[in-house]
Amino acid sequence: MKAKPWLITITVCLAVTGSLAGVKFLQVSKAMAFMESFPPPFETVTVARAEADDWQPTRLLSGTVQSPEYLVISAETPGRIVQLPYQSGETVPADAEVLVLFDDDVEAQRDALQADLNLVETQLSRNLTLEADSLVSQDQLDVLKARKLSLSAQIAVLQARLSRMTVRAPFAGTMGIYSQRVGDLMRFGEELTTLTGLKPTRWIDFKVPQGLASIVVGDTVDIRDVNGVFAGPARVIAVSAALAQKTRTYDVRAELEAPTLKHGSLVQVVVDTGPLENLMSVPKRSVRWDPQGPHVFVVEEAEADAFLPHRASIRRVEVRGETRDKLFVRGEMVPGELVANKGAFKLEDKLFVSVQARPTDQ
Repeated sequence: MKAKPWLITITVCLAVTGSLAGVKFLQVSKAMAFMESFPPPFETVTVARAEADDWQPTRLLSGTVQSPEYLVISAETPGRIVQLPYQSGETVPADAEVLVLFDDDVEAQRDALQADLNLVETQLSRNLTLEADSLVSQDQLDVLKARKLSLSAQIAVLQARLSRMTVRAPFAGTMGIYSQRVGDLMRFGEELTTLTGLKPTRWIDFKVPQGLASIVVGDTVDIRDVNGVFAGPARVIAVSAALAQKTRTYDVRAELEAPTLKHGSLVQVVVDTGPLENLMSVPKRSVRWDPQGPHVFVVEEAEADAFLPHRASIRRVEVRGETRDKLFVRGEMVPGELVANKGAFKLEDKLFVSVQARPTDQ
């Protein structure tokens, strides 16, 4: 067996393999070089400045608006309506008649008794004149005096009935809406409508849970309407001295001038629950959450030869409060640092950052 052909074959195979390996090595090197030419991953964000800020711990409680001048007009005695001088929604002056029931029969009884009383008083006056001459007995005088007292008492009873058949406004106000008409029969205790005073003062009644806050007369609470719009500060004018047994709350009444708040409407009461705290404020979108809790991304200067001049650095914070557009936080950051705002949700620690906009103070 000759070895020369085998040597030639092995030599050719090695040459081909080496050529192929060299070609592949060149291809891989070029591919790696091409990949290294791509820029590292980065995200574009806007930034905001963390500012030193004060935050007052508060709690929102539900309150009810009460008008100091508010009256439910109802019938104190049954009767038929003969007058409704004011229509729904009209303004009523003080002491004006707002409901008149039929009372002719009662007036007739009173007039009859008044006539009897006048006669008895005349007879009593004459007999008192005759008493000086001993021309009348003491029994006759006692009967006339008792008769006078009895008639006066009966007239007073009828006068009281008449006063209940006419309802007068104790204060100037606005009539509510009613459906009764002249001629309708009013039952005892039946409500006609309401009368709301014209003064701008409003009472805000609310309940404070035990241990939440210590409120005393003279304190100030902020009032917002049901949509959260600020209505004004209210001064506390009364605080209950006892807790409700079932709810463990105590009642508080505050006063303010807010004519736009309607009687019976629901409002929000902002109650201070702790001392003022010195914190930092950042935009709401700057704070992100993960399994470890809230955090922000501080935009820091990158190393000198880096692809971009800024990197994102994660900082753990504690959220203490919020307003409509910002959060109050404290944690691993200092006032004045730049935090990622729009686009912060795309970031991760040490990622390159392209700053799209700078704070207006820079």
